[in-house]
Amino acid sequence: MKVISRLTDRRINAQSILVEMTVNEYMELVDGAESNLDIQRQVIKGFKPYDRLREDLKRGCIIPPLVLGLKMNEMLSEAGTDAVFAEQFIQLIGNIDSENVFIIDGLQRTNAIKQVRDNLQDDELASFGNLILRVEIWPDISLAALTYRMILLNAGQKPMSLKHQLEVVSRPLCISLESTYGDKIKIIRQKDATRRSRYGHYSFAVIAQSFQAFVQKSPNIDVRNEVIAELNQIDVLANYGDSLEQSNTKKDLTTQYIDYIGFLLKFDKALCNRYAEKKIAEDGSKVPSGVSILARDSFHLGIAAAYGWCLEYKPTALETAKEKLIELLSSSKEDPLEIVRHDKIQSGFSRKDNIGEQTRKLVFDGFKEYFRSEGLTDFSTCWIQA
Repeated sequence: MKVISRLTDRRINAQSILVEMTVNEYMELVDGAESNLDIQRQVIKGFKPYDRLREDLKRGCIIPPLVLGLKMNEMLSEAGTDAVFAEQFIQLIGNIDSENVFIIDGLQRTNAIKQVRDNLQDDELASFGNLILRVEIWPDISLAALTYRMILLNAGQKPMSLKHQLEVVSRPLCISLESTYGDKIKIIRQKDATRRSRYGHYSFAVIAQSFQAFVQKSPNIDVRNEVIAELNQIDVLANYGDSLEQSNTKKDLTTQYIDYIGFLLKFDKALCNRYAEKKIAEDGSKVPSGVSILARDSFHLGIAAAYGWCLEYKPTALETAKEKLIELLSSSKEDPLEIVRHDKIQSGFSRKDNIGEQTRKLVFDGFKEYFRSEGLTDFSTCWIQA
């Protein structure tokens, strides 16, 4: 393994280090990072270009550089010679845990390499393991810069949808959320086989989806119209690029989302205290518990998108509304969020249309109205105006 070059990307304030390493060294570096791979695109099977790639790899073809992000938590010395830096860097990545390795670009190539290696034996296996790969490494790249980098890499291409790109960065984002909020938050992974049972518990999928809704300022993240999907990607790229500018007045989008989760935790706790258990209202309507309300994806995506929209266009009103929302949940009202009215409106949606999209839009419009009115519009009116 050897360092070929190191450059500083001044646009995102991050280092790019080009390294040559053998197939064996690369696979050892990413081995055990399956959970990191799972959140990216699924491995494409039965696709002729990738079948050809595997055949070419066996014959020793050179593939484009694989791109990794590494969470090292180590200061890389800028002083000294390139040789001193290279020695220090190689030593550091030799001791890194797999959970701190993220594939930014090259998931399919990585899986192709693994499949080829798993099907070789003896001399062929040894020869293949010694093939040289070029790997571009971004050590300790910030979440915002990582997101911008990934979207920029895939702009105008078909390899990854915006949804998948944001899912990839959601894993290190979840680590950051757990580090920031400690035991106030629990992120449920698929392997945990548990469900939300109290405030502060959210599935990984909900975090990934609400992150996209927050960034796009729209609750409907699965866009089938390719033109709209491409325009969404361009808008997010522009927003992330602008938010990365050095400014004392505006945080980058990832930091803003982490702050949003801080609000969500307070809201969730107040919600679960007020709606402690499901019950029957005076008119016979069912009032769900706070735990079940925020178990609905529609509420997560709708609130995140409304918060993101108001943070951009009505930030002062949003700050006032946030405080009033927590106060509202502490009031003596039986159903302060008018969830019964929300559910009645939802029940009238046409079955011919996408009910999920209609429900997410209802939550988005309702909370957007509440936030931008500084909390002066009661939820009964918010749901009707939505």
